[in-house]
Amino acid sequence: MTQKQIESKSLVVSCVVDLIMSAAGFGIFWITNIQALFLDGFFSLIAFCSCLAALTISKISSKKTKNYPDGLYFLEPLYAIFKSILTLSLLVFSVIGTAKVAWNYFAHGIGEPLMVEPVIPYALIMVILCFGLGFFNRSQNCKTNNASTILTAESKGNFVDGILSLGVGLSAFLLMLIDINGSLGFLHYTGDFFITTILVLFSLKEPIDVLIASFRELSGGAATNQELKGTICRFVEKDLCGIVSLQKCEVYKTGMHIKVCIYIANNIDYKKIQAAREKILKHICTIYENTEVIFCE
Repeated sequence: MTQKQIESKSLVVSCVVDLIMSAAGFGIFWITNIQALFLDGFFSLIAFCSCLAALTISKISSKKTKNYPDGLYFLEPLYAIFKSILTLSLLVFSVIGTAKVAWNYFAHGIGEPLMVEPVIPYALIMVILCFGLGFFNRSQNCKTNNASTILTAESKGNFVDGILSLGVGLSAFLLMLIDINGSLGFLHYTGDFFITTILVLFSLKEPIDVLIASFRELSGGAATNQELKGTICRFVEKDLCGIVSLQKCEVYKTGMHIKVCIYIANNIDYKKIQAAREKILKHICTIYENTEVIFCE
């Protein structure tokens, strides 16, 4: 199975699971009217829609066109960027929405107590599904030697969704232990705001990391994955040994496409260099299938 096939198979599984989680999230939100559950359900809906887009991108990104002779691999980090921005926007707007509810209660005494009883079994199931899907996508990405930008974004998104569900479940359990007429009774009316804010703070890092890494790929920056760079440079050094003195080796990654730029001295035997290039490419492609090797002087 090729790396692209592994990626597509994982995305199909993600689509099915995300659709189930989204329907469950909106269903429980309709029953309880807890904003954190709307966040949970909408997050899964975004994941489902983005999975459909990712499936299309995964199938066409390797195709070469007249305007893009190296392929459409730039669509992969572009997808990850848009998904990260959507995720961050959702997190921020969720805090704003729940803050309005909390303000109405504290300032005007307007509000209704949260219905938390149905939340705990829902949250338990969602945590299992989210973390299970996250580990599945991560393990599938490992089979591609972590070359898939799309699966990296998906697995991180799954873990964020799992954290949201876990926080909702734990918070619902704690609210059940709090007397609504006690000193902490206000949490039954405003707990949604505090739950959502804490979950958002815990969840911000993952989409920001994906956004930064994907922007670096899209803008043509050198690869920062030390494992990838180290593996490729070892192949290059080994296969050029005794043929030419290596000056520098730069690795660039855009989605699943990897470009290796090898800098050597001038006036080197062209036939020897071509033979070395084929040897290097053969070795690298056993690990990273979509690789291009270029010699520079």
